[in-house]
Order: sequence, then structure tokens, then C-alpha cells
Amino acid sequence: MTFEEYRTQIAAYDCATYFEKYPEIDTTLEHLGRQFDQMEPAVRAHMLDSLEVAVENVPDWMKIHFLSFCMAQKRDPYITEKLLDTVLAADYSEVGEYNKLSHYWQITRAVFTDGTLKSSEVERKLTGLYHTLFEAFSTAVGVTERCYIPRKERNQNLVIVFSPQVLGLGHAPTKTLLDRSYVLKTFLHKEVMIVNTAMYMTKKGRAPFYHMQEAEYAAELSELSSLEFKGETFSYMQCPEDMPDLQVIASLVQLIRDRRPDYIIGIGGNDICADICGRIVPQITVSTVFSGIATSCGEWQMVGKRTLSGTDEMRLQELGVQKECVKCVPFTFSFKPQQDHYTRADLTLPEEKFLVATVGWRLDDEVTGAYLKMLEEAVGEEPAIHVVFVGRFHRFGEALAGYPVLQAHATNLGEQQDVLAVLECMDLYVNPARSGGGSSAAEALSKGLPVVTLPVGDVAVAAGEIFEGEDYPAMQRQILRYAADHRLYAEMTQKARARAELLLDSKAGFGQALMEIEQQLES
Repeated sequence: MTFEEYRTQIAAYDCATYFEKYPEIDTTLEHLGRQFDQMEPAVRAHMLDSLEVAVENVPDWMKIHFLSFCMAQKRDPYITEKLLDTVLAADYSEVGEYNKLSHYWQITRAVFTDGTLKSSEVERKLTGLYHTLFEAFSTAVGVTERCYIPRKERNQNLVIVFSPQVLGLGHAPTKTLLDRSYVLKTFLHKEVMIVNTAMYMTKKGRAPFYHMQEAEYAAELSELSSLEFKGETFSYMQCPEDMPDLQVIASLVQLIRDRRPDYIIGIGGNDICADICGRIVPQITVSTVFSGIATSCGEWQMVGKRTLSGTDEMRLQELGVQKECVKCVPFTFSFKPQQDHYTRADLTLPEEKFLVATVGWRLDDEVTGAYLKMLEEAVGEEPAIHVVFVGRFHRFGEALAGYPVLQAHATNLGEQQDVLAVLECMDLYVNPARSGGGSSAAEALSKGLPVVTLPVGDVAVAAGEIFEGEDYPAMQRQILRYAADHRLYAEMTQKARARAELLLDSKAGFGQALMEIEQQLES
């Protein structure tokens, strides 16, 4: 059966049949994608264009699936915009609120991990989709406008901290959550309650989407009523995995009305539960992708970037957030305590080489051919360099197969539980083009590793301008200089440690900014 015949066959499926056969259809699309990879570029482009046109008249739930496949294949913001237009315009009787929220998360993750899918228009439409869903769920639980409990009636000693996902100390947003809670309790002397809304990449409403991703959920934390961090204890509650649930959201609303905190803090954004509660008492959202603003309809935001861009201001307008209520505050970190001390021999790494580390949990998506080519050319020019990948990089062998010089001078350590101990054995931290990575960069700086990064994303914000290179060729030159110039390396090592000291001072950053916001809270 040709693909055209197969497409005609499945286009005749009703909704129930298509959903039932979705895993099989998605696998077939995956095989098709591999076939496309073998085609000449012009032929491949023609086939994808034909598929994009062919699905114009199918139901939206089916069209979304095929357009998500085209998005993964074309890697062009145009198709991301078209996919978002389809989700936004789909009739709720065909693609309901829960389905649209699931699609929102899948597209958000795709754009986060692959910068080629991003544009200011994509960000605007994603923001618009989130705001639309926020209003729909707000209406469903009867919280239709911002109407704060008067401040004199709020408990000014209580703050409730919301997070859409809580895992362990190996999870950067969870470390941020606990660090901010620690500052609230020890520096501002607040009673702190932590609520995990389980709203990250929600499972309810999952509908056909190409290569659908799933979120981790730590079910064992549901049994806990408190969390401990640095000797402090915080009361804790965790929502069930099957979110969003209107009854659970309504119970959170009632919790806010009963406990009457002075304000709530949302960690990371993208949390409709927190934003709904932020209509009852003031909400301060802390962006965890701190190189950009958070997707949140709460009144206040803290971002780690130096200044707001035009795109940031456009998104704030879409969210209904006043620019004056956004504080640009250096983002600070708290590390998982180091337990071990490794030698290079322990990690089976060459003793005499200049070790260049690339660290991340999404390296399969973030390590591109352009990045590998840059590293291979650096290794080709200076054989003393050895590249070490740390984290989730399942396709390491496949990815490096086309770069034989680099392959001979590279090691994949895989996932590591004690990243600080691993970084202690490295000489340099090099960052691919990506949005995240700020936490591991801060860890590297604390170990005196200079950072080499492009001037975009969280790593650039964390490391600062002195560690930026304008493009991959400039980064390659920096790597070679560090490997050859011992005086420069020693100087930048000192600057790395000094930068880390600033990044670890949450009281001076988050704490002081929070005190300023408290003084401005509406009564």
C-alpha cells in the first residue's frame, strides 16, 4: 500500500476508530519520516507540502496529528503557526478544552527543545492559546475575574507556593521550588505551604499528536504531607496525576479562601491552577526558563534576564500582565548536595586531556549536526581536547557516527546522579544552542569551569556576557584558546567562581525582590 492509499484509508476513520488506532498510525508516520530522510531535499519538501495540503479537509483532531508530523519533519515556524491556528480555531465539540491543553503542552515542549520551530508569532499564538484555556477553566470553577481578599483579612505570615511538577533534587525546577521556599521561611520568616498541581504536560485530554511526550509524576510523593530541605520542613500536598480535574481545582480555590495567604508564588508558570488562585490573592510567578518571561496570568513576575524584549512585552500584553509588574532579578540556584568525589579514572576518562563537558537531560534534541561539526573541528585542530557528554543522550552512537574524528575523542557518561562530582573532573563547559541548561551551567561555574555559550537562552543569562560567543565559529575559537592559553584559563576560572557566588545568593536576589513586591501589594 502506498502512503497515499494509506492516508485515504485512515482519513475515512471515525473519531473512535482513529483514536483506537493512534499508536499504530503514529508508528507508521515514524517509518514514513525515516523514508523522507533518505529522499532528495526537493522531493522530500514536495511530499511534505502535498501531505500538508491533503489534510486540509479532514476533521481537526486528525489534521492536528498530521500537522504535528509535518512540524517535526519541516522544522519551520510556519508549520508551527499553522498547527496552532488549527488548535485555536477547532470547535470545542471536536477538540475540547482538555484536548487543547494537551496539544498546548506538546507544542510548547517541541518549541522549547527545537529552536527552529520558534518565532515571535509562534510565541504570541501559544500565549493566546494558554490565555484562552485559562479563561475557560476559570469560568468552569466560577472564578471569572481578579478580586483579591482584602489584605487586612489575609494572613501576612503565610505564603503558598505552587509548582506544576515536583520530582527530586536532580530536577532543576524542584530545586528552584525548594530554594525559594527556604528563602521565604528563613529570610522572610514566612510559614510556607507547597502545592504540586501536577499540571505539567497533563495527561487528561491526550489526543493524537506525533511523538507525544509524557511527563514524569512522582506518585510516591502523594503519600507525603511535608518536604524537607536544608533542615527546614514545609507542609506539602500533591494533586492526583489525572489533572486538570475541576473538582480538584475547585478544592484549591477553596484552600486559598480558607487559608487566606498574603500571596501565592507560582514556580515556572504554565499552571492554570495557580493562575486561577491568583485571582483570589496576589500571585508572583518565578520564571524557571529565566531567559524569557513565564506563561502566567498572575499579576507579578520575576524573570532572570537583564531587560524585556519586544516579544516579551507582546506576550505580557496577551497574558494581561502589566510591564511594571515584572521584576528583572538575577536568577539564583540551589544545588543538589555533592555526595562523591571522582577521579578521571573512576569515570574512565583520559587523564591528560582537556575535558570539555556538555550537560543536559534533552541532549537527543539539543545536540545537532551543527554543534557536533563545531566540536569535531575543534578536536581536529587540537587533539588534546576530549568531549564528554553528561545526561540523557540515547542516540549518542548514531549522532556521532558521521563525525569520526569527534567520535574518537568523545565519551558519553549518560545520566549521573552527582553532577557536581562529575564536573569536578572537567575543564570546560560548552553549551549547544538551546533554551534551558542554566542549572548545570551554574554548577559548572561553581567548580571553576569557564562556560562557552551562544548569547541566547538560560545558560547565557546565568553565565553572563564574558562567557558568550556570537556563533559556533566564535565558540570554537574560545574552546581552542582555553585549551592553549593557561593564563587566560586561570583568569576565567576565577571569574567563573565569582559568578557562581552571585548565582547562589538567593537572599540577595529573590529575597530582596520579594520584599519590594510585598511593599507594593494591593490592599
